[in-house]
Amino acid sequence: MIRVGVIGSGGIFNELHLPYYQMTEKAKVVAVADVNEISAREACQKCGADRWFSDYKELLKLEDVDAVDVCTHPAPHKEIAVAAARAGKHILVEKPMCRTVKEADQMGAAAERAKVVLQVAYMIRFHPTYMKLKQLLDGKKLGDLKMAYSCQVGWFPPTHPWLFVRKQSGGMLVEQAIHTLDEWLWLYGPVEEVYAKVSHVPLGGTYPKPGKAVENNATLIARFRNGGNGILVKSWAAEVGHEGEGVVGSKGSASVDESCLKWKTRGMDGPASFIPEVPDDGTYRTVDPKARKEYYWSYASKGASIEHWLKCIEGKEEPTTSGKVGRAGIEVAEAAYLSSKTGKVVKIKVSGNSGRGAGN
Repeated sequence: MIRVGVIGSGGIFNELHLPYYQMTEKAKVVAVADVNEISAREACQKCGADRWFSDYKELLKLEDVDAVDVCTHPAPHKEIAVAAARAGKHILVEKPMCRTVKEADQMGAAAERAKVVLQVAYMIRFHPTYMKLKQLLDGKKLGDLKMAYSCQVGWFPPTHPWLFVRKQSGGMLVEQAIHTLDEWLWLYGPVEEVYAKVSHVPLGGTYPKPGKAVENNATLIARFRNGGNGILVKSWAAEVGHEGEGVVGSKGSASVDESCLKWKTRGMDGPASFIPEVPDDGTYRTVDPKARKEYYWSYASKGASIEHWLKCIEGKEEPTTSGKVGRAGIEVAEAAYLSSKTGKVVKIKVSGNSGRGAGN
């Protein structure tokens, strides 16, 4: 059993990480650190741990902590990961891995020097619906990629204390759209060119002034090395929204709506569909039954990403969400910001952003 120290016991930990730790026999949470000591103590009670700290550095001193699960907001990820590597702890970090490529390189270098496992808790790669889509793509059922698209236009109430501050979150493309960028790198391969425009609509609330606030609108066009283009349209400022994603290939097309995958090739009479069933077993029974039925694959996909990290520590699997993979998505987002600033297409060195490699 791997002994885990949790750093950051807020929403993402309680909502998606905690349910896995409450059911697994592969790991045990032995300590929790959070700047809010009450939150850390409550998390300990839920996990059956007995040590909590307001300073994560105290947790890193514990000899019986083998690995740390970092669930803080993005700003301290680099500092925590570097310190954890120096302490000889394996590291899982919530998305985004960090805010910049420079930070990603520092995290990767620290993990490599310490010979510890560094991974990002991406969950889409472990969702059965997207795994099915990848099977179709890898099997060339849809042919060659022509266009990938993702529309994420909606409203995000301006009430979060750090999300809308650029220095804290890294930006909308880094903090939240990173899921889609990582998904694209996994499904379609390396990105070699990016053109993007971002903008900010002053909404008040917890948004700072425009110069310090994150963008809340973005249009991004990516050209993949393997051919085809991807377009991402995202907004947090649309009170009337629209969502949808999919892919068009030379032989067919597919779309994903929540957990439902639909696809059709020219040789099919009509579209086929795939919806993963919620298993009637003992997994994730600690959550509310209604929530389990509705959100099971969110819990299970995040849990699978954590379990993959644990198996990589044990040497049973090779990392598919390594530090290099985490860096790749940040690199695409960073290229988008540069493109928006300069008004030009930004080229990316393809070797650095495959999003598929192993190692740190």
